[in-house]
Amino acid sequence: MKQPFALGFVTLACCLATPVFAQVALSGGIEAGSEEVRRGIGWSDGEVTASADVKAELSGFDASARVAALRGSDRHGGADAVADLELGKSFDAAGLTWRGAVIGHVFTGADRRMDYAELGLGARYGIGPIDLGAGAIYAPSQSAIGGDNLYLHADARAGLPAFPVSLSAGLGYTTGGNTGARAARLRPDGDYTDWRVGLEYSQFPFTLGVDYVGNSIDKARARANPSSYADPAHLGDKVVARVRFGF
Repeated sequence: MKQPFALGFVTLACCLATPVFAQVALSGGIEAGSEEVRRGIGWSDGEVTASADVKAELSGFDASARVAALRGSDRHGGADAVADLELGKSFDAAGLTWRGAVIGHVFTGADRRMDYAELGLGARYGIGPIDLGAGAIYAPSQSAIGGDNLYLHADARAGLPAFPVSLSAGLGYTTGGNTGARAARLRPDGDYTDWRVGLEYSQFPFTLGVDYVGNSIDKARARANPSSYADPAHLGDKVVARVRFGF
């Protein structure tokens, strides 16, 4: 009698769970790029990189994971790769779509502990083919980044009607406390501004993109920084190309 009861219990559980799983939106992809660049500074020692990501969304909540190759990055203690793990919640208020998130960066292959966490809050507003956004990402004081770090950012994206092409632009500002050599990981020469303009062609499942990225970092002063985390060789303006296969 126990076996039919167990079978029936499993069947009932599956039936109850089916509507929940049916509502989960899954997406992801694999990508190759000429370099991994974040907030205007190089993360992959100027080398080509590859990444894979997956995202699940349900009832305003989302969870994502992205793993990117860092090619023995000096900025991150010789790390071979980083996994970005994120949990977020979206909600509508005051005519805007808001999103809060907790983000963890886990590094593999580094010669010391390099992991750190951040908290993010942002808002977006769409008007026709134009999408506007702004927000802040804050990393509380952690030894891995030599203190705390705050990143303020704004961006815009516009699709071209009748064409699978979009234009984008972004502006960011990084600031924070400086309590050690590791602060140069995210702020190679203290506070700085970064910018990006890009063009993207998307015909699912393929996306081709090219971005021009730059920053206001004083390269000479960064080279004089005694911290190896400043990685001054990979701070300059550059063009970054990428190709993505999504699913």
